[in-house]
Order: sequence, then C-alpha cells, then structure tokens
Amino acid sequence: MTHSGLLALFSLPGAVAWSCNDAGATEVLSKVPLGGIDPLAVCNDGTEASYYIKGNGNSNHWVVYLAGGGWCYDADSCAGRYDGSQYPHHDCRNSSEALPCFMSSKDYPETCAKTGMFDGSAIDREESAVASANKIYVPYCSSDGHMGDGEFEGFQYRGARIARAVMTDLVQNKGLGKGATLLFGGGSAGGRGAMTLLDEVSESMRPHGVRVLGLLDSPYYIDVPSLSDDFAGFQPQHPSVLNNFNSHSVVSSRCAEAHAGEEWKCLFGVFRMPFVETPYLLILNSYDAWQLSHLVHAYSGIEKVPNYTASETAYAEQFGAQTVRDLKQLRVPRGSIKYSQACYNHHITEKALFFSVTTSSGVSQNDALTMFLSGAASQKTAIDECTEFDCGAGCYGRPTALI
Repeated sequence: MTHSGLLALFSLPGAVAWSCNDAGATEVLSKVPLGGIDPLAVCNDGTEASYYIKGNGNSNHWVVYLAGGGWCYDADSCAGRYDGSQYPHHDCRNSSEALPCFMSSKDYPETCAKTGMFDGSAIDREESAVASANKIYVPYCSSDGHMGDGEFEGFQYRGARIARAVMTDLVQNKGLGKGATLLFGGGSAGGRGAMTLLDEVSESMRPHGVRVLGLLDSPYYIDVPSLSDDFAGFQPQHPSVLNNFNSHSVVSSRCAEAHAGEEWKCLFGVFRMPFVETPYLLILNSYDAWQLSHLVHAYSGIEKVPNYTASETAYAEQFGAQTVRDLKQLRVPRGSIKYSQACYNHHITEKALFFSVTTSSGVSQNDALTMFLSGAASQKTAIDECTEFDCGAGCYGRPTALI
C-alpha cells in the first residue's frame, strides 16, 4: 500500500491541542489554581489560570509541560478564536468540558487524565521515559503561545506570567528543589512557549539547585512563503504577538541583539532556536501537519487527510527538504538531540502515538526521550532523510498500533 493510502487509514488523532481525560489514560492529575500565587495569572477572559499535578513521590525528577492549541494575534483572529470560527473551532459562548473554550478556565475539570508521555503504566511493553516523575500539565487559555504578559482589546494575554507562576508554586509549595532534574517543555504552541522560556527557567532554577533540560515538541516554524494566496504565512503573525500581547519579556538579549529591529524573529522557531542554550530534545516532523495545512490550503487547524495536487505535493516536499536542511545546520547545546520523522504529523507527545510512531530506523519519540535523559544522544538514528512527502517508514506506527 502507498504512503498516501496508509495516511487515509491512519489519519491524525482528533485532538492536537490541550485536553484532559484522554481515552486510555492511566495517569490522573489534580487541578491547582494559581490566583494565590499571582492574581494576574489569568486566562484571556480574566478567569483564574490553573495547572494539573500528579506527584509520584520522586523528589529528583519533575516534568512541566505547556499544552498546545494554536494562537491568535490580532483583534479579528482573537474574535474568531472566541466564537469558534477559527481554530480550535470551539465556541466559547457554548463550550463544555468536552469542547472547552481555549480562552477561559471555565471548562477545566477538577482532574485531568493524560496519555502519551504522561502515562504511568507500560504500553506495548514500553514505559514512558518519565513514568516515575512528578508530572505537571499546564492547560492553555492565554492564546499567546505562553509568551504574553499584557492586555489587548479587552482580553488578557498572560501566558508567560502563568508559566512563571507555575514554577514559583512548585518551588515554594510542592517540593521542587535541590538535586532535582526538571524537564521543561511543551507541544505545538506549548513547544514554542517552552522554546522562548527554557533558558529563563533554567537560570531561575539554578539558585534552587535544580538542573533543567528542555523538551520542545513541534516548535520549529521554518521561514518559507505560503503557497496559498489566502494565508499570508506565519511570519506576519509574530510582530503582532510581540507587540499586541507584550511578549517582549521572552525575547532573550542575545537574540534581540542579533535581530535588532526584527525582534519578532525571537519568537519564531528557525530564528530563535540558535540562541537556546539549555540542552534539549527537539522533536519535529519534516512534513509538519500544522504548518502545511495553513501554508497549502489556508486551513485553520490540521487537515487530517490532505489531498494534494502535483504542485502542492512538490511544495510539501520542498518544505520537508528545507526543514531537514535547517535542522542539520542548527547548532545545539551539548547533550541535545535533534529528532525528526519524515511524517505528516504534529505534536504527539501527549498522545499514544508517542510510543508507536517512529523514524524509519525504528526510534520512537519515547526512545528519543529515553536517550536524551540518559545522555546517550544518537543523532545518526534520530533524523529521517527520505525525500518524498510523508515517506517515513515508521509514520504509521508499529504493527500493534494498527490493530
């Protein structure tokens, strides 16, 4: 069967943003409000932000994960995010726990069961690389890629402030301290937020004796023009996020100096990643489904099964080639791993596919995380280099994933 035929059978999971009570999840986290830590740690609508935690009695190993879910950047896109006309297509005026408003905490459940890397039990004879860690999940209600700290057009954009309040609470009240290793990361918008906050978190944890490592899932926008005339590209969104939401606090001084006058680039993956100094595991798909859905068909979200013409396929393959080329040229901190599957996929660290989808050489994202945490970096096996659209031999999971 061809890759395109397999793609139709094995389409992307429906949820690629923040979620709770995932099907098959074994790890249940409890909600912790943040109002007592910082009264300005609020969602877009002003409701109190929260995070979820599951303590596993391990004082030396912690995970903080910033959830994903796209973003908005100006008055029109934020209005569309609120009324459901744009991603995630949940109407905040008629939302529920199953279809939550992404601009409020009003739909947050008291507990949050998570799968993927959060799972606490073995799956397919594997165990998550962080199974025994204390796990913290930060749902996403700020619409700013966890980068903002301001007010715009009647909404609050406090994502960076929320993340900082989480870290404050963990140190002051939850036991994060001397001798611990903290894996700080996130997926999609959460991965981009973690990318911009990682060095700051590492520096702030140093006086507490905490070693920080990064997990950056799908943060890596590349600098390409849009194929669709109906989508202007991701580049113009970033100056708006920087200025409308006051995201200047996450712009590092080295990056700002290098991109003086274009500081928005310090929020954009391919431009920001060279300035990240904390060791990290970078996860991306060379045919990133979020970017291609927007760039090819101007789709607000992710097309589960893309139907491409010959010219659109050629564009996607050029996109994949540039992603791999940029990735190979990226200089990384010692101990980091660059991991890329040649798949049409996006942000699966929160999903069961974290264990089953692999590179062509059979390395899953869980395998890569295990290697990273153990210090056994393997660049050779971590990047797919086939050149046809969605060509990775491991894109559809190990055999058990298709049963």
